[in-house]
Amino acid sequence: MDLLTLTFLVIISLSAILFRRPFQNFPLDDDFAIYTYRARFAPRGFKWKKDLQIIGIPMWKMLLLDKLYGCAEGGTQRIRHLQTAFHLAGALAVYTAVWSFTHNPWASFAGGLLYSFYGTSPDLTAGSFNFEQFYIPCIFFGLALLQTGTVILAGLCFGLATIPKYTTALFTAALTPLVGYQFGSFAMILFALASAGVMALANLAEWKMGFWDATSRQQMKTRMATTLRLTRTKSMHFSVFLEIGKLFKQALPIWLGLIPLGLNFAQHQTIWLPVFFLVLCSMIFFQRAFSRYHYLPLFALLSLGCGLGVDVVLALEPTSAKMIGIGFGILLAWNIKSMAFYYLRPTDPKTLIHYEKFDQYLYLPHVGKILKRLMRMRGESNERIFVWGTFSQLYHLTGSPASDNFLHHTIGPWDTPDLEGFYDSFVGGLLKYKPHYLIKTFTDLDVERLEEITGLRYKLLKVVLVRFPVYRLESAKTLPVNPLTLTWQEKMHHMDSLTQSDWHAPGLDRSDEERGEPFIALKEYRKLTKLNELEVDGHNHMGDIYASMESSEQAEKAFEHVIKFAPDWPGTRLKLFHQKMKLNKLEEASNLLDEEIQFFGDDLKVTFLQGLLRRAYKNDASALEAFEQVRKEEPSRHEVWEFCIECMQNLKDADGLKRLYTEARDTSETEGRQWLQTLIVKNLAEVDSSLRPETKTLEFYLQKEPENEILRYALASTLEKSGNTADAYGEFEKIAALNQDYLHIRANAWFRMALLVPADQQVPLLQSCLKLQPAHQSAKDLLEKRPQMTDDIKLSIQNSGENAEKMISDSRFQKGFPLKVSIVVPNWNGMKFVGMCLDSLSQLDFQDYEVIVVDNGSTDGSREMIEQQYPDVRRVELPDNMGFAIACNEGIKASNAEYIVLLNNDIEVTPDWLKELYEGMERHPECGMGTTKMMFLDQRDVFYNTGDLFHSWSAGGGRGQGEKELGQYDDEEYVFGACAGAGIYRREFFNQVGLFDEDFFIFAEDVDLNMRGQLQGLKAVYLPKAKVFHIGTATVGLYSDRYVYLCKRNDVWVFIKNYSLRIYFKYLLSIWKHQFADIKYFTYRGQGQVLLKSKWDALKLLPLMLMRRFRIQGTRTQPDHEIEKLIITD
Repeated sequence: MDLLTLTFLVIISLSAILFRRPFQNFPLDDDFAIYTYRARFAPRGFKWKKDLQIIGIPMWKMLLLDKLYGCAEGGTQRIRHLQTAFHLAGALAVYTAVWSFTHNPWASFAGGLLYSFYGTSPDLTAGSFNFEQFYIPCIFFGLALLQTGTVILAGLCFGLATIPKYTTALFTAALTPLVGYQFGSFAMILFALASAGVMALANLAEWKMGFWDATSRQQMKTRMATTLRLTRTKSMHFSVFLEIGKLFKQALPIWLGLIPLGLNFAQHQTIWLPVFFLVLCSMIFFQRAFSRYHYLPLFALLSLGCGLGVDVVLALEPTSAKMIGIGFGILLAWNIKSMAFYYLRPTDPKTLIHYEKFDQYLYLPHVGKILKRLMRMRGESNERIFVWGTFSQLYHLTGSPASDNFLHHTIGPWDTPDLEGFYDSFVGGLLKYKPHYLIKTFTDLDVERLEEITGLRYKLLKVVLVRFPVYRLESAKTLPVNPLTLTWQEKMHHMDSLTQSDWHAPGLDRSDEERGEPFIALKEYRKLTKLNELEVDGHNHMGDIYASMESSEQAEKAFEHVIKFAPDWPGTRLKLFHQKMKLNKLEEASNLLDEEIQFFGDDLKVTFLQGLLRRAYKNDASALEAFEQVRKEEPSRHEVWEFCIECMQNLKDADGLKRLYTEARDTSETEGRQWLQTLIVKNLAEVDSSLRPETKTLEFYLQKEPENEILRYALASTLEKSGNTADAYGEFEKIAALNQDYLHIRANAWFRMALLVPADQQVPLLQSCLKLQPAHQSAKDLLEKRPQMTDDIKLSIQNSGENAEKMISDSRFQKGFPLKVSIVVPNWNGMKFVGMCLDSLSQLDFQDYEVIVVDNGSTDGSREMIEQQYPDVRRVELPDNMGFAIACNEGIKASNAEYIVLLNNDIEVTPDWLKELYEGMERHPECGMGTTKMMFLDQRDVFYNTGDLFHSWSAGGGRGQGEKELGQYDDEEYVFGACAGAGIYRREFFNQVGLFDEDFFIFAEDVDLNMRGQLQGLKAVYLPKAKVFHIGTATVGLYSDRYVYLCKRNDVWVFIKNYSLRIYFKYLLSIWKHQFADIKYFTYRGQGQVLLKSKWDALKLLPLMLMRRFRIQGTRTQPDHEIEKLIITD
């Protein structure tokens, strides 16, 4: 071997290692996870066939991989080192193959070097495990040996290729006749025997090791049946041609290798390459290119073709060769530059989003972390779980094995007994192990139907990242018939009913929205889009939620992201149009309509929106033209009638309104027709008011339609406004007494009658109102002699007639509105004082609120006491004591109110406490939180807290604590933060800032939250009229070891997360001064070890806290000088 060849081989080897290096610590994909699953759980005694059905025959090679994997620590790295070694061998094999055809070292070097790079093509290999990498060296060395006539060694190479993948036997079958043609019959026999001998020995070893028994054969049939069906999802949900186009772009230079390969075929320079090419393409075709790594052998062949091309170019005259070389070099440099981020930032989220398996690389580590933490909190770590879908890496990430032994996913048709093994593994595993957790990573599983089949009821706990629903086993019942004893046809019927969905792949899950938890869904959408800004579906649905909440600015941003990343996403511009209109951005709205027509053409939706736009510009005539066009095509759309009426009213078009009245008679729905006719007549009466009184017009049309009670209500309201109370009372009385429909209008009629009579005659009328509509708040207030009616409220009640007439078309009146306030009371073993707290809450002078008690696994009987004695209280029960922070978060999640109040269970509140909190927050829309005047329970004139303080050494404090009340804290003013013992928070505050940090457990969690709120510019207000009485540290005990440990640990986390480096260094002396003071004080108290442990445990979570710090500091809106104003220095 000469020096040049040796140099080339070393360069290729080093390049192969170098280009594989970035993917050494890559996230796991599903293929890698399933092939290493048995080895990962081998310490628990897991065996092939029993705990994992056989995969990757011959199985003895899987046993070798298990040996190499060894233990979980470093196992993944060892397998990836093996992949790197075979990649290096593949690059050298391509070098050898090119050499065998050209005997040109430069051409061979080009082919080998290109494969050393493109053989690591990120979306083909990266963190995946595939057997293509293992057989590529064998088939290319075999090709080189055939070219040189060494048929026995070539046969051995092609035989060895069948060990990684049996389908490579196609090469032997196709090439054997050509060997006979080229070298004679004897050579053909030697080639066939050498190849077949390797296969025979591999199968003999397989048989000897027990992998050819009936169980193994059945498992292989099941594996084959599921794989063939699963490959169909590629063409069902994705475009194979689009995928090839992406691969073409990603590796454009080597695709030029098709040209020299074609020339070689055309010139019949060798008989091996055409057949080799056809067999290789056939393998890709028959595997349906289900995974992108199936294209890897093609990349090796294209690299070989480039090597052949270099040989041809070098034979040209120098000028031509130079020009071709420069052109190829420029193309190669451009391509490498475009792919550089894959290698320079391999695990950066902005890199991972470009992968086909982006959801596995980007989302699953987060899901695994959530699951692991959830199981750890519940004491269920390492217990079996079940993952529906192919994402078996969740077993690795959680350290929890699967309940089934198949670890994969498939789809119908469910029409063969070969799939019975899949059913028995899936259903049998659930019945045997009853896993506590079921995770849907694919959307096509009906969990309710699963309960009917297995008797296992799984309750939805959380939808992680709006993609991965996590269910927890709630109950299990024995079924009269064991589902495993059914016939295979019945089992297949069950599988068909379980997987009725049309989408057999990962996707968004909107369960939180469907069960009325939009805020929880929003939180997960924000996490999702933060991880992956290209998650267009996430932006789209997030925009829908914001739009439904009337948060137009947030909805606008979300829909703009959709258009930015997916300009042809249907319907988004129309959604964004509505938000622009609400924000009065009319020109931008107009541009959106133009773009919509450009992308999708004109239709009635666009015409309607054009009408809205013209209406906003006060162009009533043009707007009416658009609305009339829509109304004639879709006469059932009431809102279009409304806009037509409005435009005609503005245009004083009485004739048009009369025409509309006539046409409204053709409306089939009675309620809708009467409401439309009433609306038309009211507007006509206003238009004609200069000719006749409005009441005359209303009376005229009521004579025509005497059964129209909505019109009668409008007449009664108009009579009352005009001062004719007697006639108004009479009309209201007719509505209340005669009509059997429109309960809300009849109830309102009784109420309006009550307003028209003296106070001593109101009670029976109000009772009649409440009988029809028990939730009528104004009637309740008036009946309780607490109407509190200002002039504005009276006017609002008088105008309720108009509102009542609109109730038919407004679904909100049927659904009701969320509560104003939810009071969340965390409780753990609070038998001594929680009753006092709940009793005081029952005396509140406030109507629209609820109480949610979050029980932290109490064992002192307080949970049972609350259930028996306070049935009106909502209860959220946690299995054990998970801490104050988690309890608060669970209560916040359970609430759907406008405000959330957090209240300690050892507090007694005053009757007007909640009213003062609510009204105070209404007075201060700039504030995200409010705090209470908190006094000691046993010294009611001594302050416990009048708002939180923050000291420079990163410790919270209670303003005024221990001071006697002398009127010094009677002013409403801004403070650093709210004490979570009795604080009120807007829901938007938690949406923007996040919930309590659950690692804090208890103490300083509110200090952390306050600082995060201040960093976001959300102020806190002290509301002195809201007064409570507090025992203080009743649950833990003042200066107990646990109190000291938690407080001093959490103080460290507060400044790590929330201090900028500038503020940290500014107060460094203060921080260390108080740290040493703590050491001195608590050592003197005999709690030095407790203090040391608190600091050590705080530092153990330093990486996690630094990650949270990065997020907090990256999203803050307030500069340091504003934060420093809130900090109290020494």
